[in-house]
Amino acid sequence: MRAPRRWPKVSVVVVNLNGKAYLERCLASLRGLDYPQDRLEVILIDNASTDGSVEYVKEQWSRVRLVRNRHNTGFSPAVNQGAKLAMGDYLALINNDAEADPRWLREAVVVLEMHDRIACVGSKILGEDRRSIDYAGGQMAFYGHGYARNHSQADDERPIHRPTLFASGGAMVVRAELFRATGGFDPDYFAFFEDVDFGWRLWLLGHEVVYVPSSKVYHRHHGTIERFGYARERYLLERNALMTVFKNYGDETLASVLPATLILALSRGLHDLEQPLPDYRITDDATPMGNVEISAVTGAHLAAIRDFMRDLDRLRAKRKWVQARRVRPDQTVLRLFEETFRPNVDGQEYLETFQALVATFDLRAKLHAPNRVLIITEDTIGEKMAGPAIRSWEMAKLLAREHDVTLASTQHIGLSTDRFRTVQASSGLITALLRETDVVIFQGFAMHSFPQIGECDVPVIVDIYDPFHLEALTLRKGDPPVERFILSRSDVQVLNAQLERGDFLVCASEKQRDFWLGQLSGLQRINPATYDHDESLRSLLGVAPFGLPDEPPVKVDKVLRGVVPGIDEADFLLLWGGGIYNWFDPLTLIRAIGEVAAEYADVKLFFMGSGHPNPAVPKMKMVGEAYQLAEQLGLLGTHVFFNPGWVPYERRADYLLEADVGVSTHFEHIETAFSYRTRILDYLWAGLPILATEGDSLSRMVTTHGLGLVVPPEDASALAAAIKRLRNDRDLFATCKTNVEQLAPEMTWERSLAPIVEFCRYPRRAPDRVGKPLRYVSVDDVVLTKTPWHYTKRVVHYYRSGGRKLALLHMRNFMRTRLGKRSGD
Repeated sequence: MRAPRRWPKVSVVVVNLNGKAYLERCLASLRGLDYPQDRLEVILIDNASTDGSVEYVKEQWSRVRLVRNRHNTGFSPAVNQGAKLAMGDYLALINNDAEADPRWLREAVVVLEMHDRIACVGSKILGEDRRSIDYAGGQMAFYGHGYARNHSQADDERPIHRPTLFASGGAMVVRAELFRATGGFDPDYFAFFEDVDFGWRLWLLGHEVVYVPSSKVYHRHHGTIERFGYARERYLLERNALMTVFKNYGDETLASVLPATLILALSRGLHDLEQPLPDYRITDDATPMGNVEISAVTGAHLAAIRDFMRDLDRLRAKRKWVQARRVRPDQTVLRLFEETFRPNVDGQEYLETFQALVATFDLRAKLHAPNRVLIITEDTIGEKMAGPAIRSWEMAKLLAREHDVTLASTQHIGLSTDRFRTVQASSGLITALLRETDVVIFQGFAMHSFPQIGECDVPVIVDIYDPFHLEALTLRKGDPPVERFILSRSDVQVLNAQLERGDFLVCASEKQRDFWLGQLSGLQRINPATYDHDESLRSLLGVAPFGLPDEPPVKVDKVLRGVVPGIDEADFLLLWGGGIYNWFDPLTLIRAIGEVAAEYADVKLFFMGSGHPNPAVPKMKMVGEAYQLAEQLGLLGTHVFFNPGWVPYERRADYLLEADVGVSTHFEHIETAFSYRTRILDYLWAGLPILATEGDSLSRMVTTHGLGLVVPPEDASALAAAIKRLRNDRDLFATCKTNVEQLAPEMTWERSLAPIVEFCRYPRRAPDRVGKPLRYVSVDDVVLTKTPWHYTKRVVHYYRSGGRKLALLHMRNFMRTRLGKRSGD
């Protein structure tokens, strides 16, 4: 595959009507673009200006291709006129009262060159102050009125590319031939919503429109339409919205939407009556009526409906053309509306009419466009659940608020709910589900078990909150060396396959994210495509930790105090909230309890789980060692207690609310450094001060927010001292408890899983997993984009500045990085 040697040619079309005062800034900004001027064509279509615009351009801008119309054709026909004349590979539009940022074209063209599925780029449009937003993506209500996302808000968004329904005609770049082939702007629109109609049409025909905020222009708003009066503007808005709705909805959707759209157009017109209409009902005292005066704006709405009906024959032909060629269903495009049920008029009567129409035609159900989400886990879904199952269950609950969710597990399914579907996973079922799924989320070894996930074209979220290859280093420490190496290599291969496939990846903490970024870099997932799409790379790798329920814990039964022999009502009770795994250190904690118990007999420790609910999880050696140590120290059944099984998920609040302190201790190793102790969050939920070993993300959170105390690894004396402090220093205990209660509401599932929720609303393939970028990152024979003379001069420069050795080093590095050579080849 050969990379292009030159930038493509771009034709910039500027439509002008009496905008002489603004043309100098606009045209000068085009001349100052950071884009090769020999690859740039500027076409100015003048719509019969009378302010000297034509003479000015002829005199001052000889390189601008000028076309003068004898009458005002309107914006849409003028753009099409320019598109027919355009010689460029791309057609760019910019308002005559706008100023282009120097990188406006370059940023847009890079996206179009890199992604052949993208047909059109919408640029960010800022106000003249360069801080307030004019356009940051397109939105639309079901009745055809388009809106600029975040209009008038301060510009503080991250520069991330995202799909959008339409690009603003005030600043867009589109493939020129495709613009012409798909009909361009509908010339009957004259002005307004032609860009909404065009963007909607592109999506229906199988193309994509993307908002690229790094491509920017600055708009002055000189208000060309104002000279024709507000009533004519309203006429165009209402008529064009009706045409847009009529042409683009599918048959079934149109049948529901069009009646409501017509009634709302009329209702908006009546809303502008200066005086209410008289009573037309026939009563005993009714008399003949005289003429009724209406406002110009009300008349505009009536004229819009009249002209829409007059033009139905031509509109049917346009509709037939679009519908015959559509490849995407309404449900797919509806997700891009964003403001589907936005009423654009205030006033109680109008709002009541709006809601009544939505209810009468059942539009919320018919226009609701949920995605189909498939979540796959390898953990047991049932009354007793461990971390991976809990995470999958809570994720399904949250996503089911907006989408159709299926939760599949390779293990036993013992829970069901009417919020989403639960199924036992098998290869055949997963294959069938993938055919009807819009986004897949999986964790662990699911893709290894079901390789069809890697082969499908469905957007995939890989949940890598649990670095299982690091856990396995500890888990298999007692196995034969050869087996450990083989399995470690296999774990990494399984993991790398996931990282290669994922369209979006989520981890549990910022520290984990740094770790995973390194691994992604080694796999070339950090590349020009993913970087250009989002320079922060958070659209490739996000942070989505464990979360807390929205509702506070509620105690149902007594389970520990006065129930478990040896645990009394007045005891100071420490709770170990999860399982006892080999990478944890319950032994130091048990020794510390023995040291404290010699002085304070009321200090007790309870382990909530020692038998994992998932039969596929191997029995942990550490469980037996903990039992044995507690027995050796004479603490078992007096100060240290073990739940022999696993506490049901819905019953955990009973245990948490009887505890005084939540505790988690671990060894110092790499698993600890990158882990996320999920059950510590239950301590926050229950308002428990926390005692933990330092070194992981959550222990840093404990320190930062004053949630409890942290101690060095394997230091029984420090741990004992911390237990005593929390028992005896009531002010410290109360402060920690208050801090926990204040932090907990910020860590709900809804907040923690927000990146996953956002992706599921607008699922997409990663920018380097489709089209040209996928071929670019796979290619080895990269072709030089500069002349041989350029590289020869670089070698000479290195020779003169550093001698023969430096020049040879440069040549060797060049061969490796540019031509795909490796050490030892």
